Parts: sequence; structure tokens; C-alpha cells
Amino acid sequence: MEERPPLSLRDALLHRWLLVLAIVGAFLLAAGILSLSKPVYAASAAIYLDVSRTAPGFDEGVAAGELLQHDFIVASQSRPVLEAACASAGVACTPQELAAPESTLAKRISASSYRGTSTLLVTARAPTPDQAAALANAVAQAIINQDKAEVVRLFTQPRDNLQKQLKELQAAMAEEQQQLQRSAAGSPAAAGHQVQLTRLQGQYSVVFGRWQDLSEQQDRLTSVATVGQPALPPARPEGPSRLRYLAAGLLAGIFLGVLAALLVERFNDRIFNVETLARATQSPVALLDRGPGRARPAHHSPYSLALASVLARAPETRTVLVTAASHLDRTDAVAAGLGAVAAEAGQRVVVVQSDGQSPERPALPTSSAGGLTTVTAPAQNGASLAATVLEVRREVASPDTFVVVAVPSPDSSPSAFLLGRTAKRAVVVATAGVTRVQDARRSAELLRYSGIEVAAAILQTRRPSKGRR
Repeated sequence: MEERPPLSLRDALLHRWLLVLAIVGAFLLAAGILSLSKPVYAASAAIYLDVSRTAPGFDEGVAAGELLQHDFIVASQSRPVLEAACASAGVACTPQELAAPESTLAKRISASSYRGTSTLLVTARAPTPDQAAALANAVAQAIINQDKAEVVRLFTQPRDNLQKQLKELQAAMAEEQQQLQRSAAGSPAAAGHQVQLTRLQGQYSVVFGRWQDLSEQQDRLTSVATVGQPALPPARPEGPSRLRYLAAGLLAGIFLGVLAALLVERFNDRIFNVETLARATQSPVALLDRGPGRARPAHHSPYSLALASVLARAPETRTVLVTAASHLDRTDAVAAGLGAVAAEAGQRVVVVQSDGQSPERPALPTSSAGGLTTVTAPAQNGASLAATVLEVRREVASPDTFVVVAVPSPDSSPSAFLLGRTAKRAVVVATAGVTRVQDARRSAELLRYSGIEVAAAILQTRRPSKGRR
């Protein structure tokens, strides 16, 4: 037999709706508090990459552009670029950002390609629109300047070597020119110097051409990247968006609230429906008592059906125990209801209830009206309650009088066992959301062990505020 009621989302939401509301409310409150934080403005500067100047073909140009974009994205997070951006006019950096820009200021900078084109967007975030625009423009320009400096550095040594060769050739040509001037015109020496001078001039032209090509290539590479569109101060903040925050908080609260309700319901063994009560008590009839103040047809009364179940199984029954399923359940109201139903059917009825206060038996009877007599007996003493029932049989009731006795749970009082010699039928009473499955099962088993049959079970949906359990 299952130790817990079957789990369903509907029951979890019905039983734990307050928990779900509390979690949703907490998340909405947290989202509302976060949405009140300082606004953050985002501005983007566009860097245009003209790789067609350096690539011989289309495919090579695409590959070169993607590689250059990757290099620029990495450079946007580098320390030199961020330090240069902080030194720009209009950019405000905190001491922490100046000390470690790659771990602090870099969080406010992002770079990405724009829709798969050769344009790179550098986005900066700041507390004010002007600071955001200034930081984005400063980082974009610092990336370009660093790229130019890197290109110049790579071309410096080759250019210096060519410059050195040109100077050496110039010196050699000047020496040959002087030797030619000193030599006699038409002499073999003059002819030799003229040949050597021509050879040096040819070498100079070749080296100078290489120097020009290298300079042109450097110029092309240093002009590949330009700021195509400077960042402008944004008109509205990027965040926080109160609507988005509240929507996210609502969705997260609903999800976690439902999950928490399912988890709580999964590990909860309280009784919430008559099906669970019937399984726990193994009673043939389990009925729902919706409590006072709820209109229902008379033929649907759980007291009528419970009494019919008792009499159908044993028509000779004259004493019925109304037993609490646990020490948290009350039985006086159900006993009174069963007595009222029997009295309406023309039966003389005595209902023995308990006040839970006086340890001594009061005088009998307590009240009587319309064939229904109510007797109040002490509930803390099982022997006194049994003696009260015997006295009721002797002084108040006739042999055909129907006696209904409200008794506590078997695991908290021996009253049911002491009355088991005269009462062989019982109606078990549980309270929705209060009684545990194991308590109801144990009470029903104890009653059967003592020879008392559980003829019906009633689930109350509202706990009376006063009275003995």
C-alpha cells in the first residue's frame, strides 16, 4: 500500500497555492528591487575594415577580413588598448579600472562583427550617455592606433635594412663619381669607373623600388581600419528594463513555485481527498464533509450516507463510535451530525460528546430536543467515558435507542478499546490537509485489532475552532 497520496500537478497547486504565491511574490519583489538600480547606457562605434586593399582575390579578402576582425576583438580586451582609452578625453575610469583594466574595464566593453559584414561594432557601457559614447569612440580609436603601431613595428626592420642599403649605394656611387671626375676623359680608368657607376645606379634603383613597395604596403595596411561611424550618446538606457525584469521574475517565480509545490507535495503524506482516506483506512465508504455554511442537498449529506453504510452492514447496530483518525482531528461535530440524521429518521438518539475540560462525569442528560439527547462526558479519562456510555444505556437510553459516541484517536486514548465490547462499528473522522496517511492507517488498524469494524470514513474540510479532538 502506498505510504503517500498519488502526486498530481493539480493537487499540488490546489494544496500549495500559498507557497507558489509566496515564491512568485518574492521573485517579483527581487526583480522590482533590481529594476530600481542605476541605469546603464550603451553606445557603439563602427570600425570599417577595407581588406580589399591587401587581398589579391575575393576569397583571400574574406579570410583576411575574418582574421582581422578576430584580432580586433581580442585587442578590445587588451591592457594597452584599455589604458589608451582611459587616457582619452571625456573618458572616466575608476582607480580600480586603471589598476586592472583587463579585469574591470573590459567588462564594460564588447566587440563583435555587424551582421556578418566587414564592419566591427565596439560597444561600451557607462552610467551616462556621454561617457558611454566617449568610451566607445576611445576604444575604437585605440584599437586602430594599436593596429597601426603593430604594422609599423613589423615593417620597421625591413625598411631600416633597405634604408641602410640605399645609403651604402649612395656612398658607393658618390665615390665612383669622384673617381670618374679625376680620371682622364676616354682613358680606360674612366671607362671602368663609368661601368661601375652604372652598375651601382642599377642596384640603387632596384633597392629603392623595393623600399617604395614596402612603404606602399605599410601605408595600405595602416589604413585598412577606419572609424566608419562614431558612437553617439544614446537617448535611453540599455537597462535595467523594469518590464523585462518583472517578466523574468514572474516566469522564474512561477517555475520555481510550481517545482517547490510538487516537491513539497511529493514528500507530504497528509490527506486531501476521500480517495486517499479510503485507501488509508480501507473503509468501504469514504465521504466528504464540506463543513458548515456550505449548501448541499439533504440526500447528499455525508452523515446520511455514513449512517446508511453502518446500518447496511449491520442493521442491529445500536452503538456507533465516531473515532478521530489522529490526535489533531475533532469528532464532536460529526457525532452530532450523525445523531441529527438518525433523529430526523424517527430514531431516538443519544450523542455522547466530550468537553475536554472536566475530569469528572457531569449529571445526565446535558440537553435534549426532538428525539436527540446530547450528553457531555470527560475525554481525558477513557474509563470515565466508557462508564458514561454504560450509564447512558442504563438511565437514558432504551434498548432500541441509537447511541453515537465521539471518541479520540486510538493512538492517543484507550476510549475506543474500552467501548469495543459494546460498539462494533466505527466511523473514522479525518481533516483535509491535517491528518496524515500513516495516522489514519494506524487508527483504522488498531480499531480492527480490537474487534471494531470501520464502516465508513468522513473527511472534514474545516476544523472547528473549539471542542475535543
